[in-house]
Amino acid sequence: MQLGQDVLSNLEAATAREWLLVNGLGGAASGTAAGAHTRRSHALLLAPDPRGAPTVALLKVDERLRVGAESYDLGCNLVAGVRADGDPGAEPPILARPAGHLLLQEFCADPWPTWRWRAGDATLEKSLFLVEGHHAVAIAYRHLDGPPARLSVSPLVAERRPDALQRENHGWHGAPQAVPGRVRISTAPGGAVLSLWHSGAFMPSRVWQRGLIYPADREAATPSGRTRRRPGGDELASDAAFVPGYFECELPVGGSFHIVASVEQDLFRALAVEGRLGAPPPRTLGGCVDLLRRVERDRVARWRRMAAVGADVTAREAAAAHSGKGEAPARHPSPGPLMGAEDPWLARLSQALMDGLARRDERATLLTGLPAGTERGSETLRAIPALISLRAFDPAREVLSGYIEYLNEGLAPEGFEGGSGRPRYGDPAPALWLVHAVELLTRRSEDLESLHDLILPAVEGIMQAYRAGTRYGIRVGSDGLLSAGEGEAACRPADLNALWFHALVATAQLTRLAGRKESGAFYLAWAREHQVRSLETLWDDERGCLYEALTPAGPRRGLSPSQLLAVSLSPPLLPGERAARLLEIVERNLFTPLGLRPAAGAATARPAWLGPFITAHLRVHHRSAEAQARAHGWFDELRARLDERSAVHVPESIAAPRRGDAAVRRTAGATGAPPAPASVLAAAELLRVWIEEMDHVEAPVSVT
Repeated sequence: MQLGQDVLSNLEAATAREWLLVNGLGGAASGTAAGAHTRRSHALLLAPDPRGAPTVALLKVDERLRVGAESYDLGCNLVAGVRADGDPGAEPPILARPAGHLLLQEFCADPWPTWRWRAGDATLEKSLFLVEGHHAVAIAYRHLDGPPARLSVSPLVAERRPDALQRENHGWHGAPQAVPGRVRISTAPGGAVLSLWHSGAFMPSRVWQRGLIYPADREAATPSGRTRRRPGGDELASDAAFVPGYFECELPVGGSFHIVASVEQDLFRALAVEGRLGAPPPRTLGGCVDLLRRVERDRVARWRRMAAVGADVTAREAAAAHSGKGEAPARHPSPGPLMGAEDPWLARLSQALMDGLARRDERATLLTGLPAGTERGSETLRAIPALISLRAFDPAREVLSGYIEYLNEGLAPEGFEGGSGRPRYGDPAPALWLVHAVELLTRRSEDLESLHDLILPAVEGIMQAYRAGTRYGIRVGSDGLLSAGEGEAACRPADLNALWFHALVATAQLTRLAGRKESGAFYLAWAREHQVRSLETLWDDERGCLYEALTPAGPRRGLSPSQLLAVSLSPPLLPGERAARLLEIVERNLFTPLGLRPAAGAATARPAWLGPFITAHLRVHHRSAEAQARAHGWFDELRARLDERSAVHVPESIAAPRRGDAAVRRTAGATGAPPAPASVLAAAELLRVWIEEMDHVEAPVSVT
């Protein structure tokens, strides 16, 4: 994403463009092209506190540049203005104070955020990146042209959860401990200590920046269109940040200034031990930052090359499979791979997927909600097939091995406690998504050693535990359907049984790969019996869809995107005619080109369900040219919306108001509400479909 003054001078447009960086440990940095934060989770350094909970440590930095006798504020913060005509019922305007975005000439997000300001006759560039594998952010300033200037940089420090707000606290220690080139800032007792290495001079102070607001986190409008009040009757709360002082340096033309902020007190010692600073290491902070920048750039480039090669191989295999025997995929008229690094969807979605890869407590995982680092078992395991589409077999295997290690009485974790990392159980779906992912990985990677030693014992343990009955009321009932819940909460959900059917077929495939043909036949017969029972009891013929669940009180009607699992997973639970009827009712009631509504009439759409919908659409319509054209059109519409909002990531939800939803329009604006935090699951589902389901060729070519 590269933006010019036409966008950057427009506050609404500039704050709508978001960027996000991660460090591979669950830490993150995020913000907007304008430099202002619009979410509570936006921060330059989001890292775990001493108890392991995600915490905002460095909220942002604000800059001032003095050129000759003139001073220019380059920072941008959002504050609430005065209501029009003093009307207490009117929503206060959002103002930029200061309004440094008006001086921005250019913003680029690739490979990391870079801003250029024109202040008088001087041009200043700022860029930042995270240090992979460490909770640290490096910020660099360069004076590109114009007369000498004096730069002041004020850090805004916080210590709060990414979904919380901070109040001015006079009890904060806050006193910076400064030695040449380094400032250490402590906040509340027991809290993290933030270290800032710098190449200038530090001027201490003790002030608070008050009144910061985050419009993307505004509460929903009431039917009258007015904002809701908090219980005390005041307006939506604002944030406060501690400013311990400011850094200052003289910048000649070509001069630079650097800051590295981290909650790791021995950061540079650790980097030297890891060999990431060379031998001997640079003698200046700027030299260290330049070396780390090159390492990070190379890491991103390697992933992109690997993703392009892997996606091309998978796309060719998928094209051959869709074409049928005796045919091979045609190449584009121009030389080059079927799917290359220049493919806009591949570049965007593979980067978003990489950003989800992280290590927690020595365990590899795939975080699906960013920047807060959310890990939900079902979403993580459901996203693994996208790694397999890129042929990133090693990271996929590592994540799956971590979940297999935590299997307990057939259950896979539905999540992990923040801080302690203790697994939580209760949802039957993660274990079934685990079976789905390990079968696909084994088949694609042809890793029979892991199949015998690790995968098959774990999978059969899940299947037998569910058959015999395990905790939380999870068991196969006398009617052959999988049930979950206890007492009045017990039910047989349609989506869970679609997953169960697929898990039975996947287990049959795995046992056959292991050379156990009789076991494979047993699981396949079990799957067929389950399919018959499901079609007899779960199908709502009157409405042309599935019941949401069978309960002790009778069938529960409804319609949710998860019913698509009965069509999108292969082999499908529903046969052709019923699959077509289900797809038609889902399209009529839930579908938008931006994603699927969670329920009929909802004003938001979830892009993560667009992947299963397109898979089902192409399957039902026999992958016809017309069906492919429609799917390509939906991808185009989604891309246009994403380009308005984000450099790389796909949000968890996108505003998709129906005609006449006036209250939604009042809060969402003309282009819809700012998106929810980035969803790695949404990126993964779209990436899988883009590589494996969409046609990237003109026509099949016969093999002679």
